[in-house]
Amino acid sequence: MNSQEFYRRFVWQYQKFWLAVVLAFTIFCGWQVAHLPVVTSTDAIIPRDSLWHYYENFREQFGADDGVAVVLHSPSGIFTPETLAYIQKLTSIFEDIEEVESVLSVTNVEDIRGGEEIFEVEPLIGEEIPADTKSLSYLKERARRNPLIFRNLVSEDFKTTLLLLRTNYRGEDLDFENRLVHKVKHILQKNPPPTSVEIHLAGWPVVNVNMAAYMNKDLMVFIPGCFFLLCLLIYVFLHSWRAVLGAAIIINLSLVAAMASLKLVGGALSPMTSVLAPLTMALALADVIHLTMTYFKLSPKERAVSRAVAITWAPCFLTSLTTAIGFGSLMISRVPSIREFGGAAALAMFIEYFLTFTLFAFLLPWIRRGKFKIGFNKTLVEPLAKSYPWWSYKALILFILVAGISISQISKIKVDTNVIDFFHHSTPVYQDVVFVDKHLGGAQTIEISLENPRGDFLDPKLLKKIDEVARWLEKHPLFYQAISPAEFFKLMNRAFHQENDKYFKIPDSRELISQYLLLYGGDELAHFLNEDQNWARISARTPEHSSEKINEAIRELNKKLEEVFKGTGVKFNVTGKTYLVNRTADDIVKSQVESLATAAFLIFGIMFLVLRSLKLGLLSIPSNAFPLVVNFGFMGIMGIPLNTSTATISAVAIGIAVDDTIHFLIRYRRNRKNREPISAVKNTLREKGNAVFTTSLSLIAAFLVLGVSKFIPTVQFGMLSALVIGLALLADVLLLPAIIYLLRRIF
Repeated sequence: MNSQEFYRRFVWQYQKFWLAVVLAFTIFCGWQVAHLPVVTSTDAIIPRDSLWHYYENFREQFGADDGVAVVLHSPSGIFTPETLAYIQKLTSIFEDIEEVESVLSVTNVEDIRGGEEIFEVEPLIGEEIPADTKSLSYLKERARRNPLIFRNLVSEDFKTTLLLLRTNYRGEDLDFENRLVHKVKHILQKNPPPTSVEIHLAGWPVVNVNMAAYMNKDLMVFIPGCFFLLCLLIYVFLHSWRAVLGAAIIINLSLVAAMASLKLVGGALSPMTSVLAPLTMALALADVIHLTMTYFKLSPKERAVSRAVAITWAPCFLTSLTTAIGFGSLMISRVPSIREFGGAAALAMFIEYFLTFTLFAFLLPWIRRGKFKIGFNKTLVEPLAKSYPWWSYKALILFILVAGISISQISKIKVDTNVIDFFHHSTPVYQDVVFVDKHLGGAQTIEISLENPRGDFLDPKLLKKIDEVARWLEKHPLFYQAISPAEFFKLMNRAFHQENDKYFKIPDSRELISQYLLLYGGDELAHFLNEDQNWARISARTPEHSSEKINEAIRELNKKLEEVFKGTGVKFNVTGKTYLVNRTADDIVKSQVESLATAAFLIFGIMFLVLRSLKLGLLSIPSNAFPLVVNFGFMGIMGIPLNTSTATISAVAIGIAVDDTIHFLIRYRRNRKNREPISAVKNTLREKGNAVFTTSLSLIAAFLVLGVSKFIPTVQFGMLSALVIGLALLADVLLLPAIIYLLRRIF
């Protein structure tokens, strides 16, 4: 039984059954989509490995390091009665937010004071805000002499201050940051600042929520924009409103299936996975176009759906399979969002294939009753085929030249996950972060965890070593201010010696340190030293966002920690949200290499098996390697970094780009049986040219829709993917025929 007879007997004759299957499946997918979670955090790109679990324990012990920074700036200075009263008011209101553990501000920060028989730990500013200049000057001087305040909560010019909202440990509460940031914004709207005081928001929750907001806006544009654009292209290519309606049904069902697939693989909607929607819609159109054009190219006597299916089902299955392999290769990534994106997209490819050869195939007789016209025959396909092989050598020279230039530029590509540069520079979130970086040394921190299994950190020698690391950090060009338990004991030592700056140092006596700790009645030290005094924290603020630079600084920091704590038995670990996000840069490189190698091996292996020819299998490699080489070269020339978005392009692109190569070579192999190479190429161009141009241009258009995003990685993904598909199109219709002509005695 041939494939045509099989389709007629087991699919075509049971249309009602298959339609019922499609309906039930659609309902199931709709249910999954309704319960698809949304991730509003960069946690989505952090591998859930031992470092992540260590960070969770660290955060549970010392509090979250990814809080919200509410920054106030006043040109006249913040130490005025009106501004301090406003800070005090905000501090009190923010403390009532359910998601906030505590609020640290200039009004409630601990000030350790001493004198003759006096030792007290009190807020810098009490309930009453002083109004006289002398008292305000005194408070300002107290702040200047306190490292917990100066260059930490207030800027060096005293014109900028921050309120640090430490969040409750949240586990896997996906909506936590969204709730928190919206509550903060609502409070600020209800309580506007005094005249001339401006407010900026920074911190990981703010960045994450803005990413999610831009993602939602993107989806509101991507889905309808891509849908209407694809429908328009179908009409331009096929001149059939019925074909537009039939394709629109498949596009929409494929979209729902893709989102359901994301839920089924355990994923969530995130800035990384948001490109799945337009990508799936465009790819769903490819099989529709190939089936439709094959059906209408059949002579009236042969024109049967089963005949069109028999011709196209195998090549389309192979293209769906290779595309799925390209996506599926991303599942070896250690980055969760990349892994989820790859798994969902791979599953969606098989679903859209099933929908095309059931539901859409059933609609073909109805589409046939309308007007129909194939678009590129006279304008592109026929002139290209007719002039072949005249242009072959010219095309080869051009392709070799472009590939050579691209290869020379690949080494310029940098691996850099700069989350702030994900936003356009005109966006408020970008401008706020830049402002905080400039005036307060940033809102993000690198955390150092120190554990002493042999004892505790009340040993003066260990405290001095901790202080040595903190001072080294402050001298490092990438760090701004470092806080550790040492600061507290230095402040207490000075207070016990009548505020003499000579004693602003770690005491030499363990007994004295223990006495200070016993008398200390504040809460802030608990964020830097645990109750058993055997686990300590150093927190260093940094205005740098480049993962390349931060990772280099962390390597230097690890060397310093090794040097300082050698022989002490102290275990140290660099941790924190900023560290984990930037560490993914290394995972991205590994993912890129491993995914691309896996995809290439499997895809070209399938090509060799399907074509049943070593020669034709080798012939497919140049036309699919060329787009990838030029893509990397273009990234090097334009300074586009390898990040969480651009890292997925190569594996995805090779799976998509090889589709038209499969259609071309399968048809060429058939034509070659009774024709010489030049004639076989001409016929192949005429027979497959329309479908190749139509599917490629549809994909390019869908990817270009991503260019309207406010999220830079999405724009980069869209533009680079469009570039790769465009180059793959040129390679299939120009480079591939040119190589065949050059080696015509072999092929």
